[in-house]
Amino acid sequence: MTILLGFTTAGLLVLGFFVMRRLDTFIERGGILDSPRGRANQGILIYGAPEIEEKIHKIGMKYKIITDPIFPKDDLYSALFALSQDDRDNLALCHMAKQADPEITMIARCSAPKLQGVFKTMGVSRLLGAEESVDLLLAELGGISK
Repeated sequence: MTILLGFTTAGLLVLGFFVMRRLDTFIERGGILDSPRGRANQGILIYGAPEIEEKIHKIGMKYKIITDPIFPKDDLYSALFALSQDDRDNLALCHMAKQADPEITMIARCSAPKLQGVFKTMGVSRLLGAEESVDLLLAELGGISK
């Protein structure tokens, strides 16, 4: 049991490393800056988890919270957090985001294990389980922004 816990922890750390590496690369190439096409970067787009607003505000990152799973195409975002409990809404929003900006970093919640492959194929960087907290992700983001 201890070995399984060790492997699980190591796997999560490796996954976190790769997600943070991708975010670092994104930031280095100007992902937080405004687009050369004249669209202002709005920071992180959050759907389905309005309760994390205060935590992201404390980190000091720009963000916008949406209540409908419709990607605002006129704006530029460095990342999408599709965190609702509805996999179909999260998938639809990720699809719209990828069409609007192929380089967007996407983090999504997936409640149905059979849909994980669909999220990965769509280019989602990190999947959260149905009951998985976003606190670890926010702690990692807090480390990047400082």
